[in-house]
Amino acid sequence: MSLHQDASKTTVLADPIEQSVLRAVAGTFATGITIITCSTDGKAHGCAANAVLSVSLDPALMLISLAHTSRTRTAIEQAGSFAINILPDSAEGSAMSSLFASRSEDKFDQISYRRGKTATPILNGALGWFECAVETVQVAGDHTLFIGRVLDAEHAPGEPLVFFRGRHRRLAA
Repeated sequence: MSLHQDASKTTVLADPIEQSVLRAVAGTFATGITIITCSTDGKAHGCAANAVLSVSLDPALMLISLAHTSRTRTAIEQAGSFAINILPDSAEGSAMSSLFASRSEDKFDQISYRRGKTATPILNGALGWFECAVETVQVAGDHTLFIGRVLDAEHAPGEPLVFFRGRHRRLAA
């Protein structure tokens, strides 16, 4: 490791960390599981994601991070909007997580949903959801970050589906 300094900033240069170590350490951070959805030309698109962040309350902004290889990422760029559907801790939530983590082409034929203000799919049975208009897009490594302005949101009672160390988990009572 070396330290690089100039008048404006200090940067630590290190050897890249092994992906297996990075994945193992990141897996110790418990996250909720969401389904990111959007619509292009009337066709619904979606994928499972746990890289979701509330950025700001005023204005209301949410951030999602999707791999460059994600078909949903490409669809969001075309659609200009997306929804974050927060999954409940239930058999249905777990099944939706597995379905949307797959490469299946007919995901939306297997679930129930309605259309939001921007025609974005809102999953029936979601614990909560945010419908967002894309405001900022930023490339970051092998992912694309989308910051969306919240247009609409709703929540229901219940507990979230949690992901920890590669598995679905329950919150302790």
